[in-house]
Amino acid sequence: MIICTEDDKGFENYKEAIKNRKVNFTIKQIFIDWWDKFLIAYPNINIRNIVISSVEKLITCKTLAAGYSLFFCSMCNTKLFVCHTCKSRFCSSCGNKYNEQRSVSIFSKLFRAKHRHVVFTIPEELRNYFREDRNRLKLLFKASESTIKYYFNKKHKNLTPAFVSVLHTYGRSLVFNPHIHMILLDGGISNNDFIKINFFNYSSFRKSFMKVLLDLLEKDIGKNEFRKIKNNLYFTCQEGFYVYAPPSKFKDLTGLLKYVCRYLSRPVMAESRILDYDGTYVTFWYQRHEDEKVVIEKVHVFDFIKRLIIHIPDKHFKYIRYYGAYHNSTIINIDIVKLVSKEKISWKKSVLNWRDMIIMSFKKDPLKCDNCNSDMIYFDTVFT
Repeated sequence: MIICTEDDKGFENYKEAIKNRKVNFTIKQIFIDWWDKFLIAYPNINIRNIVISSVEKLITCKTLAAGYSLFFCSMCNTKLFVCHTCKSRFCSSCGNKYNEQRSVSIFSKLFRAKHRHVVFTIPEELRNYFREDRNRLKLLFKASESTIKYYFNKKHKNLTPAFVSVLHTYGRSLVFNPHIHMILLDGGISNNDFIKINFFNYSSFRKSFMKVLLDLLEKDIGKNEFRKIKNNLYFTCQEGFYVYAPPSKFKDLTGLLKYVCRYLSRPVMAESRILDYDGTYVTFWYQRHEDEKVVIEKVHVFDFIKRLIIHIPDKHFKYIRYYGAYHNSTIINIDIVKLVSKEKISWKKSVLNWRDMIIMSFKKDPLKCDNCNSDMIYFDTVFT
């Protein structure tokens, strides 16, 4: 239920709440309160096994039920129990760390040159085909890959493109809306040099992406079932499916990468967007994509849970894929400067451990004894 938007008089009541949010409502607490009740309320709902395991991990994350490591201080015998994390991408805390790791991985691939952010979207009529069979999500990668490679083969035959694709399954209001975010190099690689490209034909992208994707879906679903909707889409989407690919609005590649990767691995909603949780209803805000205006929405907790769990990725499904000159199998014969040096990448990876991240975030060493400031010593690990 939408309470108000920026255009409504009642919005002023929420404006300060958005800016000066003081109470932290956590997604974990909502699931602790309601997950068992949700399962009882919907006994016939088809829930994937990965959803069950991800939610159970979230609920027990950083509790003794998840296991723990024991440290002690040899000077004053103080004990420290460090509860294990769930390492689930559905968990806000663990997902953030996973997101950092994936971002570092992408950083290590990129060349120091201009890139652009390309978004490949699909019409609403196709969304359920991907939701009912999530294996079809790989077709979005395949169609967007074919679109770029076809364009280069037609316009820049001697160049190898370089791009990274990231799959998102959600819109800002948490609806199921699968689409591809792509980081595309503004140029291509030849055997002798890097060649810059200043212009990409978006009209060609749109029509090519639509044709390839519809052909792939028809092959997967079957002509008898899919041909009618395919023909209807060709009639209603005569300019092709929407593809957004302007020159980058970001000042540097770091800004672009952070934007694309920001919700890659963590839950689809940042907890800072939750304005209120009264035990039954969740009130949150989002920026509407079509006009960038803020919308305040209040939903029952069951509806909130439904919107979140549909985006939990299947086990082993790769949501980041590398293509062209960024693929591991591609051999580059020229020395192209990477965005980030190997030394800096090694350092970034080294600090993505529990102790260093605590120190960087809270300016406190968790393994310094609170009583005497001595270094605590590892003693044992208990698994559950």
